[in-house]
Amino acid sequence: MKPALHGSVVRPVRRSRLSWAFGFALLLATTGAFAAGCSSPAADVRIEQLGGENPNVEAGQFHRPGQPCVLCHSPYEGAEPELSIGGTVFADSTSFLPVEGAQVVITDTRGISNTVVTNCIGNFFIEAGTWDAKYPDPQYPLAVDIRCPTYDEAGKLILDADGQPLLRVKSMASYISRDGSCATCHTLQGKGLESTGWIFCNAPGEVNPFPPLSPDCPGEPP
Repeated sequence: MKPALHGSVVRPVRRSRLSWAFGFALLLATTGAFAAGCSSPAADVRIEQLGGENPNVEAGQFHRPGQPCVLCHSPYEGAEPELSIGGTVFADSTSFLPVEGAQVVITDTRGISNTVVTNCIGNFFIEAGTWDAKYPDPQYPLAVDIRCPTYDEAGKLILDADGQPLLRVKSMASYISRDGSCATCHTLQGKGLESTGWIFCNAPGEVNPFPPLSPDCPGEPP
C-alpha cells in the first residue's frame, strides 16, 4: 500500500469497506479455481486430438495402447494413477500386435534402474512417486532397454537353461530427455518427420512369431 503525502505528515490511504470486500471475494474465487485443479491448455489440445475411449475397453491399465499415457496421467489432467513413465511394446514395425511379457529396463541419470513388464496389450508404466525409496521420481535423462521374449518357428516360447524366457535385448539409441510418455515420440503414425515409429521387438526379416492377442485380454489393439 502506497502512503499519501499531506505536507510533512505521512498518512496511510484508507480504502472503503466495499473495496476490501471485493478484493477478498476475488481472492476466494482465485483460490477456488486453483483448488479445483490446474489444467494445461496445450495438453488439453493434444488429448482432444487423441479421440475418445474405446467403448469396448474399460479405462485402466489395458486401455489406449500406443498413446501418450502421461499426457492424461499427470498432475495437470488428474487421471489416476499419476504416472512417471508409460508406453506400449508391439511385435513389429508393420502391425499393432502387442507383446506381452517384454521387460522394459529404465535407468535414470543417478544410475537407479527399474524393470517393468508389459501386460497382455503391451502396456507398461511406472506410477509417480514409486521410483526409489530415496528418490520418488526418476531424474532425466533416462536410458531404456527392451528385453523381448523369443519364440520358435512353431510359435513356442523359447526358454533358457534356467527355464526362464530367453530374451532378446533392444537398446534405445538415444536418451529420454524429459517426457515420460514414450508415445510422444514413438507415435502410432509410424516413422516420419515428427516420429521415430512405435516401439517394436522384431526387426524386418527376424523370425520371432509372437502369439496372437489372448482372447482373455481386456484390451484391444489400436
